[in-house]
Amino acid sequence: MVGIVDGYFHQVGAVRHKEILALLSEGLRVLGAASMGALRAAELDVFGMEGVGRIYADYRDGRLEADDEVTLLHSTPEEDHRPLSEPLVCMRATLSRAVEDGVCDSATAARLVATLAGWPFGRRSYGSLVAAGKEAGIDAEAVRHIREYCVTHRLDPKRDDALLLLDALHRASRGEHSPPPDVPAVNRTSFLYLWQTAASGLGIGDSPHHGHLGALRACQLFAAEYPRFHREVVLRALATACAEECGPIPPAAGDPTPAHIALRHGEHRGLYRLPADPARLGFLAQWLTGTERDTLAPTEQLITFLVRSFRVNPGLTWEELSIQQLQDQPGWKDARQIVQLAWEVNDRVFTEHQERHVNDLSSEKILDLFAQRWEVARADLELAAMDRGLESLDSLTMAARAFYLLARYNPQLVHLEILQPDKESRSG
Repeated sequence: MVGIVDGYFHQVGAVRHKEILALLSEGLRVLGAASMGALRAAELDVFGMEGVGRIYADYRDGRLEADDEVTLLHSTPEEDHRPLSEPLVCMRATLSRAVEDGVCDSATAARLVATLAGWPFGRRSYGSLVAAGKEAGIDAEAVRHIREYCVTHRLDPKRDDALLLLDALHRASRGEHSPPPDVPAVNRTSFLYLWQTAASGLGIGDSPHHGHLGALRACQLFAAEYPRFHREVVLRALATACAEECGPIPPAAGDPTPAHIALRHGEHRGLYRLPADPARLGFLAQWLTGTERDTLAPTEQLITFLVRSFRVNPGLTWEELSIQQLQDQPGWKDARQIVQLAWEVNDRVFTEHQERHVNDLSSEKILDLFAQRWEVARADLELAAMDRGLESLDSLTMAARAFYLLARYNPQLVHLEILQPDKESRSG
């Protein structure tokens, strides 16, 4: 079980709906209450999330609508997150109790709540009731009396509901809970993929300084055999997809290779017809160099096209496939060392020249360096990048920028060797 009570929403990303749906699809129970938990439960209860408490019920039934009802401003961790404002849902409850106790009438309480609801959530507090009353045209002395009551009789339904959720989790820990509800499967979108890979330690993100993405980029950029590695990863992925989507292919002569199955999968997807007719392969011009068009057999041209155009649906991306196969190989440690060296060089250079940043490095110089390193013509550099799993010159530039200074001035430090996927089972 997972319980969600509160969360940030401004300075960092809020708890994502997809995260919750992914947990539900894995058979976990997800409970929400009090604040962000109540909001998410009201939004996702139809998909199996379970709401707890009064605030959830109010959102579910439409008595509350605005999500800022439960928000508040607070201080920094160094100041113990001291509240600097009051959630409107708490002020509603306290003013309702004031009506019940005869401190004010319901019309006055409603006018105060309506005024506070129009304010930014960071301004709402019992100390601001007098200003709210003035804006609402309520007698100042009456509002001061209401404020004094509210301060001494403050209700906190958020806390009450959070305790109910904790009680539910406690009962579940003792085995006192029902099985999770049946929920629909969740589509693994690119956003969900990024979150899951980051949470699992794969570290797919913007900076190669953290996680495994930097090591993958080092392999792509500096391992001479990476194009062959990437080709085999892609062909295996396509062969697997074909087996799952299209069923087994009758072997023509012995067991079909991943390349053979991937080639058939392209036909199944309607990209071309087999056997390959050179007269019908004009669409390959943008995917092949002039030399490749003149020298490769038609089937090899199609296989090269499949590798370079490879895009997996958001269910699984090639980065995850490659990282999974690389991270247990000997060269992976060397790749991570290259990442560390690159960032040490960058830190040293840009600390001395603080007016500059790694993003200021010339894209043209980066591309020239890798055209030279990979021994390809600049006109063919984008295709060479695709052979390494980088889909464009922009992707190459972004991947290489952090490594440029190290590779440019210390080329002997970026030599990297990796095993091939088909050798993995024979290493030991």
